[in-house]
Amino acid sequence: MGIVIKQSIRASVVAYCGVVIGYVNLLWLFPYFMTTEQVGLMRLIQVSGYLLATFGQMGLSQTALKFYPQFKEEKGFLNYLRLTGVLGFLLLLLASMIFKTEIVSYFSHKSALFVDYFELTLLITALMIQHQILEAHSRNHLKIVFPCFVKDVQLRLLTSVIVLLYGLGIIPFDGMIYSLLLIFFSMVMSMMIYLRNRGAFSFGFSFSFLKGGRLGKLTRYGFYSLLGAGGTQIVYQIDSVMVSGEKGLASNGIYTIAFFIGVVIEMPKRAILQVISPLISQSFQKNDLAQVKTLYKQASINQFILGGLLLLGIWINLENIYTFIPHGETYKAGMGVVLFIGLGKLSDMLFGPNGEIIVMSRYYRFNVVVISFLAAATILLNSLLIPIYGLEGAALASFIAMLSFNLIKWLFVLRQFNMQPFTWKTLVFAAIVSGAAQVNQWVPQAENHLADLLLRFAVATVLVLVPAFALKLSPEMNGFIKRLY
Repeated sequence: MGIVIKQSIRASVVAYCGVVIGYVNLLWLFPYFMTTEQVGLMRLIQVSGYLLATFGQMGLSQTALKFYPQFKEEKGFLNYLRLTGVLGFLLLLLASMIFKTEIVSYFSHKSALFVDYFELTLLITALMIQHQILEAHSRNHLKIVFPCFVKDVQLRLLTSVIVLLYGLGIIPFDGMIYSLLLIFFSMVMSMMIYLRNRGAFSFGFSFSFLKGGRLGKLTRYGFYSLLGAGGTQIVYQIDSVMVSGEKGLASNGIYTIAFFIGVVIEMPKRAILQVISPLISQSFQKNDLAQVKTLYKQASINQFILGGLLLLGIWINLENIYTFIPHGETYKAGMGVVLFIGLGKLSDMLFGPNGEIIVMSRYYRFNVVVISFLAAATILLNSLLIPIYGLEGAALASFIAMLSFNLIKWLFVLRQFNMQPFTWKTLVFAAIVSGAAQVNQWVPQAENHLADLLLRFAVATVLVLVPAFALKLSPEMNGFIKRLY
């Protein structure tokens, strides 16, 4: 687990640098220079791109992780993935042309502005597919820090630049939107150069390793991974798309700000899983279930501690946070969204890498079944709850879907592998967080919002981490704190 902690810490530092930039973008720069409708459009283009890219890459990211231990000596493996990604995009492009009338009809009433940029969204999708493949290839080499920099810092920093150029009147709004294409192109080029410099990228096209039924094996696994990953993206991101379609881009702009505040808590999970996924794959390759069980428990408690502390810190400071947002009174309509999104992300972190365990095992087909069911349920929940509860309905649908999704995966892993991530430490930490939340009510209100925010978060941090350290809930966290000391 040492390499996991080392890489995860570095990646988390990079990720939180990206969070700071993202905070400046979404909670200050965007609301200051753009209307809620324009904020919603920026979000919808990127969310739609990620959603489409998941289908366009045809499960290639998971295929790269699953089969890398077997094909790591084959120089044509990466280029096979990249070429297949191009084919996947062409199929996606064909599908979008066939169903263009239905797509335009859905968005034309409430989000007509998005229709004007749908072709741009498709081009961004093509670049996202290539970036995701290169990112997965880098993860296979246990190199996650630079990919985190590209995705969390470079993307957001360049977005800051184009928004500032628009805000200062140097480029028009159209120019800012179309500049997104250049940003995603730069991400692909950055990953190619990085991998090339480390000898992990070549332009060789030797596909002899695909003989002997291997192509069929890769294709079948990719197909199941596609259904699983596609369903997952629907569960996690369809809310923003449906808010735009049902309530309009302005509502999506408010939802975007609230979503970003709530989603901050899952940053540690992203860093941990980027390293732990290849290790789980390698453990299954060696049939080392004891190591899988160890990784399962360690990831769960570490993610729960970090996620619980962050959610507590955000919730007790939510009023303070909105005071720093330009036109904050308008965006306060999304405060309830923050809670449900945060709870959904925390549940995802609590259950640990159950999805990765299923996908990397011989039971990966089960993931397809449950995700397909939950994707349909998520769409149904959003259709029912958004008209009744508005933005909070979308967030509530997301929370229910995430919790249900993880409960089903937890039960399956427990039954098939006789392993689960929870121990007495899980309950103890939940009690610690609950107690810290109660103590917050007694903390005196400071007149200055920034001082009040810092005071409350400092108190919460002490109340959470000191007992967690004393009770040794996470040996990895204790070791890290001792090394810092």
